[in-house]
Amino acid sequence: MIRTNKVKIMTRAAVFEKHEERGALYISQFFKTDYIGFGMLKSAISLTFAFGLGVCMWGLYFSEELMTQKSIEQLIGIGRTILLWYAAALVAFLAVSAAVHAVRYSRAQGKLKGYRSSLRRLLKVYQEEDRQKERSL
Repeated sequence: MIRTNKVKIMTRAAVFEKHEERGALYISQFFKTDYIGFGMLKSAISLTFAFGLGVCMWGLYFSEELMTQKSIEQLIGIGRTILLWYAAALVAFLAVSAAVHAVRYSRAQGKLKGYRSSLRRLLKVYQEEDRQKERSL
C-alpha cells in the first residue's frame, strides 16, 4: 500500500538532493574551518595569479622607463612598494573570502536542517511500518 505522506517526504528529500548536490550537500562534507581554509587558499592563489599578471602588464608597459631612467635603488623601492600592495591586497582579499565562505557554510547548514528533518520523519514512517508488520505476524 502506498502511503501519500511517505511519498511526499521522499519527494521533498529527492528534490533537495537534486538541487543541492553541488551546494549544501557538498559543503556538508567539510568541517567549517576546513571549508573556510580551502576557500581562502583558492582565493589566495587566484589573487596571486591576477596580481602577478597585473604587475607583468604594468612592467611591460613601463619597461623602457624602468630600464633606462631608474637606478637599482629605485627599482628595489618599486619592488618593495609592489610587495606592500600585494600584502595589503592579500590581507583584504583573504578577510573577505573568509567572511563569504563562513556565510556560505552557515547557510548550507541551515538548509540541511530541513533535509535532516525530512529524513528523520521518513525513518519514523519506516519504523512504524515495521512495527505494523510485526504486529500482523
